Amino acid sequence: MTKNILLASSALLIAGLTTMTSCKKDDNKPVIQPYTVPATYTFDNTDYTASATRLKMMVSLDAYLKTATTTVLDQTKANNMFNNTGNPFGDATLDGSGKSISEKTADLSTFQQYINNVVLYSQSNTIAASNGTAGYLMRSSTSKTLVGPDGVEYGQVVLKGIMGSLFMKQAMDIMAHIPADDNNTVVAGQGTAMQHNWDAAFGYLGISADYDSSKTYASTDPAKPLLWGGYLAERGKPIQAGGKLFEAFRKGRAAITAKDYAVRDAAIKTIQDTWEQLAAIAALNYVTAPQSSSSIGNLGSQFHALSEGYGFILALKYRSASSKLTDANYQRLLQIITTNFYTLVDEPGFAKLNEAASILRTTYGF
Repeated sequence: MTKNILLASSALLIAGLTTMTSCKKDDNKPVIQPYTVPATYTFDNTDYTASATRLKMMVSLDAYLKTATTTVLDQTKANNMFNNTGNPFGDATLDGSGKSISEKTADLSTFQQYINNVVLYSQSNTIAASNGTAGYLMRSSTSKTLVGPDGVEYGQVVLKGIMGSLFMKQAMDIMAHIPADDNNTVVAGQGTAMQHNWDAAFGYLGISADYDSSKTYASTDPAKPLLWGGYLAERGKPIQAGGKLFEAFRKGRAAITAKDYAVRDAAIKTIQDTWEQLAAIAALNYVTAPQSSSSIGNLGSQFHALSEGYGFILALKYRSASSKLTDANYQRLLQIITTNFYTLVDEPGFAKLNEAASILRTTYGF
């Protein structure tokens, strides 16, 4: 009898402990309050000033490098713009920001060398280019392309490559680490660490808070998309990249505020996959463009396209860990696009370029 009473008491005690533990576990779960996803990227404590600043700096550096077809560039000025030293932008909000392009650029020495190449080859902007000789190639009666001895237009590689090594890479790194960020401590004007980092990633996309994927933005529109944002329409329409990314960023940010982490994680996956697909479909376009009937025989047009493709293939290096693109296939793409451009366009049937196109189509289902 006494033994049975003790067993019953023990059972009740265990049951009570189990109930208390279960209650404690449930109490630790975030309570998801009803929430809505706004039509624009408008939230409390939103700040992506640093991202927007670097975007504007890159636009300015690109504009300067583009003058290389008519002007001999100044190495010091190009370096100052890359590093934000010596007040190079003539804009106090940029010059005095304490931010720079170089501080967030991965593979820094590689991209510094590409910038150096543009400066160096600008000295040959009055010389007709040929295999082994830097100079200019005509794309049209009024448009020139400045290339190196290998036919590469390094200005395009700088722009598209840094779009990958800075803007895409930063966004991908943020997405990978968002789940570990603090989402409880609020800093006025910035929100929680999770909110603030999410905002920074949105800023690197280069679109406005009221972005409209169906709109054709005028070049004079102050809200026009920049860098990756511009390619949402230029190359991303077949995969509806603009609408997908804008919705995912809004949905994820709203979910973070509501502590709805399942929705946040789904948004992360959409952003990772779609951004990478945007780089890949741009690369596909530019490795196939030299084969169009209007481009064949026009080395200026062919090399301009290949140089853009070069930059977007470099961008794929910074894809997420869950990417469908294998390292072996990425290395093959890199091997192909770093082949002398004169050789690439002179191959029977554009063999290597078609191989690159096949890798991209097969990997991403284009």
